[in-house]
Amino acid sequence: MEEAFNGWMLAGGAAAVTILATGWGHVKSLYSQIAGRVVVKITTSGFQADAILLYMKHHFTASRFGPRAYVGWKLFVRPKSRVQLVSMEIAPPTGRLYWQGWRPIWVAKSKDGLGDMEEGLQAADYDYQTISITFPRGTIDPDTLITDATNFFNDQVRDYESTGGRRHSIRFVHGTAGNTATIQMKGKSGGGSPTSSSDIRACLSHRPLGWSFSDFGSDPGEDISAVDRLALDDVTRDLVCEAGRWRQTEQWHQERGLPWRRGYLLHGEPGTGKTALARAMAEDLDLPIFVYDLATLKNDELLKAWNQMLAEVPCMALMEDLDAVFDGRKNIAVQSGPGLTFDCLLNCLDGVQRADGLMVMITTNHLDKIDPAIGQPGAIGSRPGRIDRVVSMGRLDDEGRRKLANRILHDWPQWIDDICHAGQGDTPAQFQERCGRLALRLHYGEADADAVAGAAVASGERR
Repeated sequence: MEEAFNGWMLAGGAAAVTILATGWGHVKSLYSQIAGRVVVKITTSGFQADAILLYMKHHFTASRFGPRAYVGWKLFVRPKSRVQLVSMEIAPPTGRLYWQGWRPIWVAKSKDGLGDMEEGLQAADYDYQTISITFPRGTIDPDTLITDATNFFNDQVRDYESTGGRRHSIRFVHGTAGNTATIQMKGKSGGGSPTSSSDIRACLSHRPLGWSFSDFGSDPGEDISAVDRLALDDVTRDLVCEAGRWRQTEQWHQERGLPWRRGYLLHGEPGTGKTALARAMAEDLDLPIFVYDLATLKNDELLKAWNQMLAEVPCMALMEDLDAVFDGRKNIAVQSGPGLTFDCLLNCLDGVQRADGLMVMITTNHLDKIDPAIGQPGAIGSRPGRIDRVVSMGRLDDEGRRKLANRILHDWPQWIDDICHAGQGDTPAQFQERCGRLALRLHYGEADADAVAGAAVASGERR
């Protein structure tokens, strides 16, 4: 009798639990329906999440109560002329209350996924995160909030109004090709991450402590052209002039149905200034540079990074030492595992997706290892649309040597003729080192000027 009673009790308990669980689901559903009539909850991710956080920072007042979160980024600080650790307050993971007048709004990280939308070209970024925004119904219009945040984001980030109007920055693109270790993909923290010490896009939604955003990044107030610091021959000076005209003729190209893009292949022995020229041109043209480490990239990684870059045009894609990655069409940089294929590279350089506003710069030390599908010398080039012009960068001529010598040895002009003679046949890197070494010894008075100059000349004669 007792066993039967216990059996009925167990069965009844199980039934009660089932009924309670079913009922609780209905209770939660009912609660959600009621709460939805009282409050509005928005979930957003990617660039849109960044836009919301940036907009909240400038147009809402953060509550002084509740949790606080801070992060430190290594950024170039102009007043210090150094890369320094900068402390910034970020949105805490548990959420924070903001006020716009009397209207409250709660912003927090969301545990809800956005499904397939997370893989969209514009949704995923280096600063990927998903946030939820909750506020009383009727106090804020959701569409207006999203639209205002988007417009403000475009003004601040794309036009860089908060950073002196400059867009130039250097961003490095790496991949996982050739890495035999087990790679665990970590979810983004949502705190943002600068891709270089001069790129502050990821930090604009934060609050810096002790500095303002005008203190970070490359100095837009410099009057000296970056290209003018270099010693160039007639060919490279013509290249710089052509690139400057390209930058100013977007509408001209559009009116004629011409693609507004350029591709240059710079070749020459090491030390001839190929990378220096590319970076100086980007700085003067105010273009963000995306530096691709092709040896570490797989096909899917390059495609994803390339598509994200195209959202930032006008910009420059820089691929250094292509001959160290591809010998013809063979990837010689990755010995095991999947690596970048030549076809994938070609598809990015000249694929179906429009690339108006893109300048491609490729450098190589060995032109003979470059497949003609990329580009070879000629009156027009072997493959316009990918590489429009192939430029040879060689050793300095007399004019180039004198330009560098006048800049470095301006306190000792009487030795410029000697050092220029000694440096015949130097690459720009070699001649700069020659002048710098002489100037430093003269500056510290470590040797008689005649002896130093004589040693410089003798060094040149021994070459």
